[in-house]
Amino acid sequence: MAQEKIFENHLKEWLQSEGIYPLGFSKNKMTADPCGYYEKRWGGGYSQKGLPDMHIVVNGINLDVELKASNGRATELQIHNLVQINQSGSVGVLLFPDGFNNFKELVKGVKSCDGHIVGLKCLKNALSDTSCIILMK
Repeated sequence: MAQEKIFENHLKEWLQSEGIYPLGFSKNKMTADPCGYYEKRWGGGYSQKGLPDMHIVVNGINLDVELKASNGRATELQIHNLVQINQSGSVGVLLFPDGFNNFKELVKGVKSCDGHIVGLKCLKNALSDTSCIILMK
C-alpha cells in the first residue's frame, strides 16, 4: 500500500478515536462522543483539481488537509488553495507524517474551543425557515 494511503488510514483511525467520524457513519458504531465529521475527497476527476484530500469539521471549525507521504511534494495549485483557505479564516494544512503530532494538538485545541459556537447555534435557530433550511435533527 502506498505510504500516503497508509498515512490517510492512520489519520482516519485517530479522528474516529477523537469522535470525528465520516459522514453517514452509524451512530451505534461510534465509540467516542461525536464532535465532528470528515470526508475524503477523491481525485481522478471526481472533485475539483487541487482540493485538499480531507475536509474535516471539528466543533464547527473547517480544517482542509492535504496529505503527503514523507517524500511527497505539494503542487503549486495545492499550495495556492491552502493559502486561500487560510486567508478566508478557515484552516488549511499541508500534513506530512512527521507533523502528525502537531496536527493532533491542533485538533484537540479546536475541540476545546467553544468561543463562536454558541453564537452560531443561535444564528442557525433564528435564520432557519422553509426556504433556508438548516437541518439540525
